[in-house]
Amino acid sequence: MATNMIEYTIAGKGGSIKATRRVVPIPTPGENEVLIKVIATDSNPKDWKASCNHSEGNGVNQGDDISGIIEAVGSSVYEYIPGDRVAAFHRMFQSHGSYSQYAVAPASTTFRLPSNISFEAGATLPLASMTAALALYQNLGLPLPWNPAKSETPILIYGGASAVGAYALKFAKLSGLSPIITVAGNGIEFVKSLNAADYIIDYRSGNVAQAILRVLNGRKLHHAFDAVSYNRSYEDIIAVLQACGGGQIDMVDPPSDDSANPERDSWVWPEGIKFSRTFVSSAYAAPHKYRNEKEAVEDGEFAYIFYRYISRLLAEGELEPHPFEVRPSGLEGVAEGIQLLYDRKVSAKKLVYR
Repeated sequence: MATNMIEYTIAGKGGSIKATRRVVPIPTPGENEVLIKVIATDSNPKDWKASCNHSEGNGVNQGDDISGIIEAVGSSVYEYIPGDRVAAFHRMFQSHGSYSQYAVAPASTTFRLPSNISFEAGATLPLASMTAALALYQNLGLPLPWNPAKSETPILIYGGASAVGAYALKFAKLSGLSPIITVAGNGIEFVKSLNAADYIIDYRSGNVAQAILRVLNGRKLHHAFDAVSYNRSYEDIIAVLQACGGGQIDMVDPPSDDSANPERDSWVWPEGIKFSRTFVSSAYAAPHKYRNEKEAVEDGEFAYIFYRYISRLLAEGELEPHPFEVRPSGLEGVAEGIQLLYDRKVSAKKLVYR
């Protein structure tokens, strides 16, 4: 095997996303890690958010969704051998990400890719699907697919056309939640095609909260997941939860009260509304501001199990990967793809790079 590989680091200043091509040594996996020959990867909104403080040439390899073939394993890895088809979630903000010819991932966040799933489709899964799973099951405490709801359990998923939102809709249906209500805009036709939501609210029509309350028709909603956290979407969710007597909102990004305090996470939640945040790094048991060490360990155990359950769902045709568009020029097209995400020109699909 060659001693060097090509990787791309991403940086962004003033809304302009740049990529730097570098020749670097092929990494060696740690004791509990795997080295994967990358066949396909994709971009996530996190990539531009995390790159905006870096100047060109000083960026980070932000690729976290790995789809490919096991090249080597660490000394304590027992599940995989070279040649296995896998998808994996790279440890965010660390070296050896998937915008490269080879990438490293924890063995615990690596899972087998069934033969009926292409590498390109597999690249859409790791980060987005686990974000949705952690939100619904670890943070909101909703029934698991293998032990589905026994009674009516309404759920609101804001941003159903996003990759995270779409996976949340699919999991909610597998869990027997009902009614499933989602909010979307340009991607409404895609959301309909999922055949998961009982009600789809078009936020472009205005007065989202009243529209949600109308479809509830007197039923009480106490669980909501905001998969996009954009344009003060939490305000509509809070209004609905308050009208239902309170509940919990889980978000991928917390709001900031721009008029009072520019710091993120400064929002004071109304009485009766519980807030939690899903930050997918806890999938490999990493604590963060919203998950303490014990909770992060529990999330890591859950992720280990649920990733392997995803493999089974894929093999049995019970779960479909997210739609995707393969971008031209391989990894040379990563910066352009992330720029499209930054400019909010991507809806109802993932941008994939071979």
